[in-house]
Amino acid sequence: MVKNGAVHGIAPFHFGLLPQATPKVALDPAGRDRNPVARKHRERKMTAFSDAAAEDYDRRIARMAPGYDLALELVVALAHCCFPANARVLLAGSGTCAELLALAAAGPGWRFTAVEPSAAMMAMAREKVAAAGLGDRVTLVEAMLDDAPLVEHDAALCALVMHFVPDGAKPGFLAALATRLRPGAPLLLTEFADVGLPEGCYEGWLLDRGVEPALVARAADWRRRVWRPTTPEQGRDLAARAGFTDFRNFFQALGFQGWLGFRAGAPSN
Repeated sequence: MVKNGAVHGIAPFHFGLLPQATPKVALDPAGRDRNPVARKHRERKMTAFSDAAAEDYDRRIARMAPGYDLALELVVALAHCCFPANARVLLAGSGTCAELLALAAAGPGWRFTAVEPSAAMMAMAREKVAAAGLGDRVTLVEAMLDDAPLVEHDAALCALVMHFVPDGAKPGFLAALATRLRPGAPLLLTEFADVGLPEGCYEGWLLDRGVEPALVARAADWRRRVWRPTTPEQGRDLAARAGFTDFRNFFQALGFQGWLGFRAGAPSN
């Protein structure tokens, strides 16, 4: 049963997307769908996320995503290398802001715009940001990315979002991200990609680390029906078409990928 974007209480890592056939869409310069009816339909699907799923998200993601903690450490390390000292950083699909808190601790001069369409996830994010005393460094925007203010940022992070974006909406999502970055700005992106591993590897990893078989079976069903991963080659092509260049892989664990790229228009680091 699917309820509030979750299958038997299992929600995806950032968006509660339901399976849907998504046609190619006509986009405006900000990456918005020009068809308002189709756009509203997609928004309802992408923001369905229960309060319980949001509250449990941080614990679940560390348990269910291979190498999550290491990937976050690498994101912080690359941010140190690539983000300006006083960068304004965009987080696209910021969830509960767990990644934001890690970056904020690492870069005291960085300021953040956290964009998240799920009300439940944003509620958790507000609590975390307030508890960490980061209110003066963080702007929280509860909206789809293409509805966020058109402000140029110096860097961006998009963590575990892309494989939930429907195929026909991926170009628009990346275009909306690109239009909110200055030329040459770095983008750190993590996602699940189709890398051609034998079927069942991910589920086997979950079982080996003690995740309950019934939970693994439900997660596998959800992944098959809901996730929309691309191959690394397709991902690079989508990013290039949206205005990104020089994409490099910095992490891989059972299909979970980490990428570093740059907004086209200036030499990368």
